[in-house]
Amino acid sequence: MRTRSVVSTVTAFTLALTVTLLPAGPAAADTALDSCYDSTTPQHQDPAAWPAPGNQQTTWASPISIIHGDTFRVRAQGSVNIDLWGTTKSIAGELPAAPSTGGWPAPGAPRYALIARVTTGSMWVKKTSRIYGPSSWFPVGTDSGCMLFSSNGDPAPHLVFTFNDTNLGDNGGGAGVVVRQWF
Repeated sequence: MRTRSVVSTVTAFTLALTVTLLPAGPAAADTALDSCYDSTTPQHQDPAAWPAPGNQQTTWASPISIIHGDTFRVRAQGSVNIDLWGTTKSIAGELPAAPSTGGWPAPGAPRYALIARVTTGSMWVKKTSRIYGPSSWFPVGTDSGCMLFSSNGDPAPHLVFTFNDTNLGDNGGGAGVVVRQWF
């Protein structure tokens, strides 16, 4: 009986010590990218969707600057008319992906999808696991997923949106875009 009492006391002591020494839960997000992954409240979010017309390139009117290490997630909805006859496509785009020939701005991305680029620096896009340099278009669609901006102190980077179409001039419609930014 006495052995059982000693074992119970040692077990209780060990359990109490373990609970005291281990952290209570996961650590808080350490980086802006971690915050995006964890879906924490961003430091900036557009208060309402703003229009990205289907027939032009539109620069995001960021109320704050974009710097190295900032993380973005873009959500959008809408449709784009791709010709004068009224053919309508989802801003998510469609497959097959745009070929590397024929003037598609983002080869390898879904045709007619909402796409974006940075004017300086580069953007790593989680959903493609690729880095896109300045002026290289990357897919956004209806949800970009988390994207990490990198820079060597390049001046005044901008985030620009358009559609993966060989001829924007005959387009109509567009997307309502909301940008979230963690820093």
